Amino acid sequence: MEPLQKFGKQFIFAYLLLWFIGSLWMMAILGSGWGTDKLLGIDINQFRSYASFGFAGALGGALYGLRMFHEHYHDLTSQWIYWYVMRPVLCFGCAIITIVLFESGILLLQVGDSMAARISVAFLTGYGYGKFMEKIRALTDTFFNGSNASGNGNGGNGGGNGSSGGGTNSGTGTDASKPPK
Repeated sequence: MEPLQKFGKQFIFAYLLLWFIGSLWMMAILGSGWGTDKLLGIDINQFRSYASFGFAGALGGALYGLRMFHEHYHDLTSQWIYWYVMRPVLCFGCAIITIVLFESGILLLQVGDSMAARISVAFLTGYGYGKFMEKIRALTDTFFNGSNASGNGNGGNGGGNGSSGGGTNSGTGTDASKPPK
């Protein structure tokens, strides 16, 4: 594909920078307690913390996007526009879902009950969005395909990884939290 024209690169940079600064700004607004009314018919007080988690995830996604933009500036083609545009949006949603999964006990990680700890996890989810999606894929394979449903733990492979390559994890004893190498 052809490289992005000058204004395409400027658009991507401005877009990511707007998400980065805007996420910081919105986290500050939400943290200060300002705007306790309704926004578009939604009571903000009920969702204030989740919005903060979402903006922390978007902040991480925008930071990662800015880093990739800087590293691959001369290699950018139009095929990457969608990736750069959607990254902060997807990270916003994934950060909220990550916190919900931790609070529900489905994802097991000792995260403190403090707001700072949860915002940190949300930020890391946004920054490491690709790795997060791999973990979610492995989790859904384990949940819905029953990869370790036999009850024998590691599938009898002596504690090794047991990976036989790609594909789904159907009873091979592979640790579902680690993608195949």
